[in-house]
Amino acid sequence: MRTAIQQSQHSSSPHRSRISECGTRRDGIVRARHSNGVLASEHRFKDGLLHGLCREWDEKGSLLGEFKMFHGTGVQREWHDNGQLKIEVSTVNGEFCGRNRIWLRDGTLIAERFYLHGSEVKPAEYAEAAAEDKSLPRYTEPPAKLPGKTPATQRHIHQVFVEGLLERVNQREARLWLHQQKGAKEKHLLGRFDSQRAAATFVESLYEAGAAEVIVPRIYLDENGNEFADALLIRLPRARSARVRVREACALLREHSLGSFQPDSDIGEEHLYLGMA
Repeated sequence: MRTAIQQSQHSSSPHRSRISECGTRRDGIVRARHSNGVLASEHRFKDGLLHGLCREWDEKGSLLGEFKMFHGTGVQREWHDNGQLKIEVSTVNGEFCGRNRIWLRDGTLIAERFYLHGSEVKPAEYAEAAAEDKSLPRYTEPPAKLPGKTPATQRHIHQVFVEGLLERVNQREARLWLHQQKGAKEKHLLGRFDSQRAAATFVESLYEAGAAEVIVPRIYLDENGNEFADALLIRLPRARSARVRVREACALLREHSLGSFQPDSDIGEEHLYLGMA
């Protein structure tokens, strides 16, 4: 299994890359941009493998971090928008080899796995292999103690994610955003809804179901001056019956392939996240 951390920060982001293809091999620089046009990441390839300096920036253009690869060998990284390390992936010659870790944006380590030539193995099995093979990364510290897979952990993971969205300065109440326009030709577009009116009708259905507030957590601007969003946050009511009704209203997204919502089941969360990228 060969891997590279390389993804657009938003499904509507234009890929502006300089890269040559030789069969299935990549050579050159792959760039991805945030939806506001700012450079998000830059990865260098040689003979199909990551090779050289790779960098990642936030939506304001500030450097989040960088890492170096040598013919597919090294530690690839991604960062949260607040600068906290998000993902760390160890590869050797383009294969998963070594320790892979994932953190929340508050610094909580939530996943740690060990791989040997592309296959997940137990920490002890990897340590034994690394002791015999000098080409494999070695680790002196013991395997991490991770949070248990409990409802409390699930709530924490979801809450940290939501808090990150709520920190954004350009969020708006959904109903107001969909009805307010600066110009006659300007449009406010939401996810995969085919019209602004259809999106507004959906938002109204959420309020009618009992939503306390519907928030557009991040708004992007396209080259024509239109504003668009790919997510909603629903502040849920406390009453169980109303929470059920809100989730039932959200089922429209999945039924019509318009998006999905998280968490899948009620875990006592304060906000429901609707993704429509």
